[in-house]
Amino acid sequence: MANVVYLESHKRRIAARRGFMEWRRIFGSVIDLDEKTRWADLPDRMLLFFCEQTRESRQTFYDLIMKAHHLGNGVDFEVQAYDRLTVLMNAYFFMTDQARFECMRRLGWVEEIPRGEESIIEVVMDPATYEYKSLLQVPAPTSSHPAYEENRKSRGIDQAALVRKHTSEALDLFRKKVRMKPRAEN
Repeated sequence: MANVVYLESHKRRIAARRGFMEWRRIFGSVIDLDEKTRWADLPDRMLLFFCEQTRESRQTFYDLIMKAHHLGNGVDFEVQAYDRLTVLMNAYFFMTDQARFECMRRLGWVEEIPRGEESIIEVVMDPATYEYKSLLQVPAPTSSHPAYEENRKSRGIDQAALVRKHTSEALDLFRKKVRMKPRAEN
């Protein structure tokens, strides 16, 4: 059985090496990205890059997903056959949610993010990430979240919508927080 565990670990290490190539190009030696890197491990400035959803950050997500699975690179993402593209888009949206939820977690707005204890590459390699139901996973809001009271009154029925409803507000606050810190702390 130990060989199976070793093989999975080896596959994740290779997938991380391929998948994080573009991330390493952009961020250099800011952080040592490997098969164990979680969203919580990323510096604030790097996390902000992924939350802001620029063309470049979108391409880095695409690149991670495509290269980790040996499907090409980020440029090839949007030209996939429809069936494959819809599945890949589920993973892309899940990953962007994870980055944004991590941002909210650092602001104290939500509890642990869905699958936050897993490494980024574990999540990318897990077939469950590519299923639509993965998009329904959201962290529980804390009392600091602007929709906390509304969520409590609805007994969690609309939790996914309520947590996401304040994403742009969270990003604005997080951006201000990051810009106020000296570069060495980010």
